[in-house]
Amino acid sequence: SSQVLVNIKAAGVNPSDTYLRLGPEGPYAGNPQLLPKLPYTPGKDGAGVVEAVGSEVSDVAVGDRVYTTNAVTGTYASHAVCESRTVYPLPAVTSFAQGACIGVPCATAFYALHIRGALAPGDRVFIHGASGAVGLAAVQLARFLAGPEALVAGSAGTAEGEAAVLAVGASLAVNHRSVGYMDVLKKAAPEGFDVILEMFAHVNLPTDLALASHRAIICIVGSRSEDIRLNPRHFMNSEVDVRGVFLSMASPAEVAAVHASLRSFLVDGSLKPVVGLQLPLSDAPTAHREVMRPSAGGACGNIVLIP
Repeated sequence: SSQVLVNIKAAGVNPSDTYLRLGPEGPYAGNPQLLPKLPYTPGKDGAGVVEAVGSEVSDVAVGDRVYTTNAVTGTYASHAVCESRTVYPLPAVTSFAQGACIGVPCATAFYALHIRGALAPGDRVFIHGASGAVGLAAVQLARFLAGPEALVAGSAGTAEGEAAVLAVGASLAVNHRSVGYMDVLKKAAPEGFDVILEMFAHVNLPTDLALASHRAIICIVGSRSEDIRLNPRHFMNSEVDVRGVFLSMASPAEVAAVHASLRSFLVDGSLKPVVGLQLPLSDAPTAHREVMRPSAGGACGNIVLIP
């Protein structure tokens, strides 16, 4: 067997967990192949200790601290069965709660910036919706990839969110609910931003096009399934690329490269996943409400469940 049994110490909560729970009534209604077969235990991401390994497993051993993503049996549980290829060593400097935030949020952030966004040193970066799980990871990774002097800007919907964005290394934080926030960004980057990560594209894509530099890359990380109106001239004038980001479509080689890079970032301190809310596993319903509609008025880090 190539499977691993992990004693789950913390489980990460992602928006996609709620989509799966909603089943044919949710955002994946038009993509039934993405929905799980019942019975089903929620949870893709988790961190814990290896309790047992199959006969074909050689890269992890019983007792190892690990994190996992796309667990076979779901991480909202005391234990999860995982394919060994989805289990990764958890550095000693990273807590189990932080480890539960790596699989989807941190991997998505790096995949978006490095592979889809082709972020280069010196590029100006704007993360439109930077206070959530993916956003705070993206700010840290953008700072490392673009360099210490590069402009890395992020938006949030609350003062707490703005503070969190600045705390993880952003040069500038703006409130995207404030009138005139685009003016602040245009003043900071008169020539526009070279790479833009977008978490709410059905609302913000026209704004992103107005903030983009010549030949910028806009990466759509999140969006509702809604039609929007756009002027195609906005793509032409600046020769802007708009690219989708869907981590599940990454090749096995890309996934391996992403997690190898994330490990090095965790070890050297370039990446420290931010845990914004920690709840007992019995409060999973609250976690699902919070990940979609935060009671604080805006997202601020990752949500983690403790079995």
